[in-house]
Amino acid sequence: MRKGDTTVADYRFVDFTQVADVVGQVTTLNLAAFAEYEGAPDLDESFTEWYLRRPGSTPQLCVGVLHDDELVSMVLVAIQRVQVGGRLLDCGIIDSVATAPAHRRQGLARTLMDIAHEKMQAAGADAGLLYTNPEDHPYGFYERLGYQTRAVCQMMEAARPAQGGSLDVRVALPAEHATLAGMINDFYGAHEGFAPLDEKLWEWHKVDRPNDMRAELVVAEVGGEVAATCTWAETSLFLHGEDLAVASLADFAYRAELCDGEDALRSLLASASQGTVVCLIDKEDSLSALYLDAGFKQAVSEVSMILPFSDSAHEAMAAQPGPWYVMVESVIGM
Repeated sequence: MRKGDTTVADYRFVDFTQVADVVGQVTTLNLAAFAEYEGAPDLDESFTEWYLRRPGSTPQLCVGVLHDDELVSMVLVAIQRVQVGGRLLDCGIIDSVATAPAHRRQGLARTLMDIAHEKMQAAGADAGLLYTNPEDHPYGFYERLGYQTRAVCQMMEAARPAQGGSLDVRVALPAEHATLAGMINDFYGAHEGFAPLDEKLWEWHKVDRPNDMRAELVVAEVGGEVAATCTWAETSLFLHGEDLAVASLADFAYRAELCDGEDALRSLLASASQGTVVCLIDKEDSLSALYLDAGFKQAVSEVSMILPFSDSAHEAMAAQPGPWYVMVESVIGM
């Protein structure tokens, strides 16, 4: 293979069982490939080590390209049960399709995606699922692979309000976690794109996280009863041309019989640890009106895309799309 006038040595296509220092190499490649993408997080090895333990992901499912033992291109994969078209499908969630700048335009990502699709189907996946910015060139690449846009989403940004709502807010107790998982599952159970929070996914996403990206679960109370919840995580995102410290809001849910949704959101927003808050939401979700009323504005566009494999997936894709739950772990790694 040749790139310009430079002869390029052979590439080896492997799974992650054959990648030396996989945590270090994945971290280096991610930083090289995504450092200047709007909304990209600032990553370190503790983050990568945690992310590679995502439930449903294995070293055999994740694939890469080695050039003289250096990881120069990769596709991360996790298989999870996800709601699509009114049914739960086993989806191969594609994350971090990355190629080092010096090794682009060699067809590496295309070949890796083909390999990843074969591995997903062999493992029983009904469909492939990914997120991308529709304004960037990878969007057309995924369309050519057969991915179909299922929802138009956005990362939204707001300033932490100086004054919150009327609800009392506190940190959730560990003993309340099972109840909160049930509350979130009930709230988003009919949303497309939602992966029900079982014990393993809860532990990974909410509890067993890097020390510098801890999740803080908070609840809002009415009369001593939990009426709303959300999860906060701090990180640094590349926004507006600079690295910006933000508090990421995820899994906002409330009980309509106990509180008003707007009041619940404003109460929780005031508990953010950073002055800048970001969230992810489907533009067609009725919840987006609450976020707009709370002062959120669009920062980065995102779309969810699906490649159906099985008959069940094709039937699900034929159903009218519902509101989409955006996976914060797949879009900004949190």
